[in-house]
Formats: sequence, C-alpha cells, structure tokens
Amino acid sequence: MPEPHPTIDEQAAEWILQLHEEAANDALRLQFECWKQQSAQHAAAALRMQEVISRLQALRGQSAPAKAALTAAFGGRKPAARGKRVLRALLIAGCLGLPGALLLQSQYPKQWMADIRTGPNDWKTLRLADNSTLTLSGTSAVNVHFNGQERRIEVLLGEVLVEVAHDSARPFIVQTDEGSMRALGTRFVVKHLHDTTVLSMLQSRVAAQSADERQTLEVDTGSRALIRRDSVELSGTLDPASIDQAWRDHQLVVDNQPLTRVLDEISRHRRGHIQFDRQALANLRVSAVLPLDNIDRALQLIAETLPLTIKTYTPWLVVISQAQQSKE
Repeated sequence: MPEPHPTIDEQAAEWILQLHEEAANDALRLQFECWKQQSAQHAAAALRMQEVISRLQALRGQSAPAKAALTAAFGGRKPAARGKRVLRALLIAGCLGLPGALLLQSQYPKQWMADIRTGPNDWKTLRLADNSTLTLSGTSAVNVHFNGQERRIEVLLGEVLVEVAHDSARPFIVQTDEGSMRALGTRFVVKHLHDTTVLSMLQSRVAAQSADERQTLEVDTGSRALIRRDSVELSGTLDPASIDQAWRDHQLVVDNQPLTRVLDEISRHRRGHIQFDRQALANLRVSAVLPLDNIDRALQLIAETLPLTIKTYTPWLVVISQAQQSKE
C-alpha cells in the first residue's frame, strides 16, 4: 500500500525543519523559495509555519512544559530526532489554530518528551534494567528514574500494567500527580485520570499514599483504590484473572459504568476526536466487553444496547448523541 501523500502543511513543516538545521545553505533556501512559488497555497502554508515558529519561540521559558518541549525543539542548531518530532507536531498544531500556550500546557508535550510512550492504537511491553516489566495501553506515557537508592516510575498519562522484580535494596515506587504507590508485591495496574489515580491490585500489596502525604493505605490483591491529592480510599473489588485476560486481549470490561466514563476511556485508543454532550448522556450506563483494538466496533456494540446515534464525519471526528424518540 503506497504511503499517503503529505499535505501542504506537512511539506511546509518539513521545509522549516530543514532550514533550522545546521546543514541549511543558500541552495536549500533557494529550493524552498521555488517550492513557495509553486502556488498561493504553498506560500500561505510557509507563512503560517514561520508565524508559528515565532510564537513558539516567544513562549520559551514561560512554563515548565513549554520550556521542556521547546528546549528539545530549539535547543541546538540541529534538532535531535525527538526534538524534530516535537517541533513538527507543534508546527502542525499551530497551523490548525490551536494556541501555542494551550498546547504546551496540555498533556501532549508530556507525552512527546516521555521516556516510554504509546500512541492511540499502540500497546507496548518493555523489560526494565532491573527485570521489572511495564505494559502501556493506548495513549500512555511514563518516565523511568532508577538510581542506587530507588526505582521510580512516573506515570504521566494513560494506563500501565506493572510487574515488579524483587530488589531488597531499592524500593519500587510508581508516582502520579495524585500520589505514590510503593510496591510490596508484584502485579498491579495504575490508571492516571484527570484528577484521580485508579490502582487495581492483581497480586500481593501496594502502599498507596496521597500527594499531600497525609493518608496512606495498604491495598491488597483483588482490591481497587482511588488516589487523590488529599485522600486514598478503597473502591470495590475486582477479579485479577479477568483483568489479566482483558490486558492480554486488549479489551475493556465494564459493568454498569457511566457511558461518559467509558467514552473517555476508549477515546484514548482511537486517533482523532470523539465528541459527545456529557450532560445529555449523563444518565446512560454500559455493561459490555469492548475491543480496544477496534474502537469503531466498540462504539457499534455500545449503540446496539443504548439509544445512541453515531455519526462519523471523517476518520478524525466521530459525533455521538442520544437518539431521538420516534413519535407515535
């Protein structure tokens, strides 16, 4: 299958990237001028890209995410591969009208700069230096901090299945914005939501602590806990075997869950945007086994049991609404 032809904005982004590299010379600049003169659309795209560069450079140092992302993109005359990916994404996003400050304060720079990350359709399992393993589901990102005193995993985004290798000299700690989890056993799942971390214990125990360090709770096998900045609380039980099976099969198993929460979850596994009115769908609940490798099929399964209308306008936009009741 042939590679899709790059859009004019993508071509303009590549030109800007090349011109920012150390190897850029007069011949390359002349070629760029010729490319711009091919059409008014080419010239307009180049101008938009150059304006985005100016706006992004002006944002440097304004916030920690901005500094991290833009240092990678502009830190040297010749960007590294990761920096080029960051800059390319920022250029395209800027030309789509997304304000640079808003973009840099979102979750995406964290994901771009993470040590380990996955895209919406990706699942990744890695063995760490201590023989522990991490499995990341779609749109997830973690940083790994190992030293002589501790092993620390920072979950920035998404969901990760952790299997801890024994090391009596170095504790294994998983950290999110809401708190930390010190492993006293081997297997557990950490899901980082907007303002809550969900800990699902599959084997042995974890000591979960809130970010303000005022509350600590040991969570045992088969238990789920919600960790917030100022609290840790148990939230029901789970079947570890079912959770393991769902991870192996890339499935989401939900039992009487709010539809809006389920849509948030499956949105991480689909490229593009799933749009819905939270208030209009607030009273609908879902019980289903949904394939996370095929989100369009997952949406169809939900629509078979709930009064929903699903419209796909492009591969990048799906709109979900409550179906209108027919009048007798």
